Amino acid sequence: MLRILLIDDDPQKVAKYRELLVEMDEINPDCVAVATSIEQAEEFVSKEQYDLAVLDLYIPIRFGEEPSPDNAVAFLKDLSSDDDLKMPYNVVGITRWKDAPTKYKDFFDNHLLAYILYEQTSDDWREKLRNKINFLIKAQKSVSNQEVYDYDVAIINALLNENKKVREAFGSEGWSTVDIPSDRSTTYYSKIVTNSKGNRIRIVTCHALQMASTASAALTTKLLYYFRPKYLFMTGIAAAVNRKDANLGDILVATKVWDGASGKIKTDEEGNDIFYPDYHELPLDTDMESAITKLKQDEKLLDSIEKGFTYMTGKPKTRLQIHLGPIASVPAVLSSKEEVDKIQKHCRKLLGIEMEGYGVFFAASNCVHPRPKYKVLIKSVSDYADPEKSDNYQEYAMYTSAEFAKHIILNELQYK
Repeated sequence: MLRILLIDDDPQKVAKYRELLVEMDEINPDCVAVATSIEQAEEFVSKEQYDLAVLDLYIPIRFGEEPSPDNAVAFLKDLSSDDDLKMPYNVVGITRWKDAPTKYKDFFDNHLLAYILYEQTSDDWREKLRNKINFLIKAQKSVSNQEVYDYDVAIINALLNENKKVREAFGSEGWSTVDIPSDRSTTYYSKIVTNSKGNRIRIVTCHALQMASTASAALTTKLLYYFRPKYLFMTGIAAAVNRKDANLGDILVATKVWDGASGKIKTDEEGNDIFYPDYHELPLDTDMESAITKLKQDEKLLDSIEKGFTYMTGKPKTRLQIHLGPIASVPAVLSSKEEVDKIQKHCRKLLGIEMEGYGVFFAASNCVHPRPKYKVLIKSVSDYADPEKSDNYQEYAMYTSAEFAKHIILNELQYK
């Protein structure tokens, strides 16, 4: 939907603009704002990105002051030079004064900006403005239908601390927040990094407000819609199922993510409630699985990640390893061996249990195009799914998962 800013202090002209816009079915009146001065216009463009600004040439700095075409020109220059102001994608100048000095029209011409003469006795201005808006509507539709990625990589986390480890992995400095005016509930962080081949990579990352698949699925849907990333990663912590299969801090990569709570509960003849699972699984792309399988043998990489953790406590004595296998997403933290055994009966090689991965994979598999080429769940072991749970190794697990994701992003993916 087009966002339009009308900058004009003449109520009659503004009413005429609104009449035109009401006639156009694809314009939402709620997406049209009116500024009656340059001061008010700058306030609007500091907060919102507009698709079109219709700028009256004779406009005051503040409402009630003397209007001047110099103010409109100064406003356009401010838009070009002030990074705190969001430049509208299109600007149309409009004036009812036929005798306006040619230097002002020349300014618009030199910047390839439209300049319209407003006459009450003619519909010429209406046709020109209508044609411009129709063109923008068609262009917006064309862009939304393109299979074009915007960002290279998106990284999602369930917890703030997990997300901090991601940003630290790529360097704490240089991250900027991305303002999405329509989304006040999530903070998105963006950074450009250079990979081993010299490619500039645009990364966006964010974290959910709470744990579990529902929250992460909703966040993933927003993230993919706003940023169109080519690759999607989720990092963080998980519980290993078997102490013999993975050590604390080890990196778990899901070859398939499945919903460990899908199914139905029936009452048997003896009155016992029995859960009958109906598991749905989503796989890791085979190319990515092959690349990670090779990295399992890279002792130099694993040694580098392990030694990069500078804290003296919270680090296990075992050597860091990578494991690939099925990971189940469940709606609650499990510390019951009995409950884990119920899940494991239906997946003999179950590697780990966490709460968000299936929601992320489901959202990425069913979002609007273009969908991510790869989606990768990387969770490191912070504890085991049994009564002996501990938070002692969460920091290290968050770190190892983020560092391994960073290595893949900088060294294993194609960006051209």
